[in-house]
Amino acid sequence: MDYVWLLSGFKGRINRARYLVVQAALLTFWLVWLKFEFQLSSQWQALHLDWVAAITMIWINAATTVKRLHDRNRSGWWAAAILIVNRISYLYYGLFFGLYFGVDISTAKELLLVMLAVALSLLQTWIVIELFFLMGTDGPNRFGPDPMRTAPNSPIDSRAEPASVPDFLVCRAGPPPRS
Repeated sequence: MDYVWLLSGFKGRINRARYLVVQAALLTFWLVWLKFEFQLSSQWQALHLDWVAAITMIWINAATTVKRLHDRNRSGWWAAAILIVNRISYLYYGLFFGLYFGVDISTAKELLLVMLAVALSLLQTWIVIELFFLMGTDGPNRFGPDPMRTAPNSPIDSRAEPASVPDFLVCRAGPPPRS
């Protein structure tokens, strides 16, 4: 597998499993980075390694998300919309909890904030379903060949039809057929 293409390129398609593995690796790296970031000396922080790590992680996330969207036969530009929704959600929930715990606001504003929270949650839920649970388009699409197919009529083809059961092994309900 070409890891440079997987982690940095924006062309082609990847399936759900590869996308999930990359996203889990990014999450693990981020959690480990947070743990060690507090232990870094000020000399290392002066090098701005946190910005380098953040930009690298955003790039890898964008590249794999674009390829996953291509597998769903969607334009890669939807990845920008996903990034914007995630950032708005992050800012919104910070504002929502800050207002909820710190400032007295009117009931109308609270209702608006709750409605926006529900809308953002539904939108994020659809993003997760789209990227992690729905299968890609079967066969080649405008973004490239199907990543689940290795070669036509290959024994390794994961989407091949299951072999049929021989008739003598099928147990049929009802009376035996009459000759």
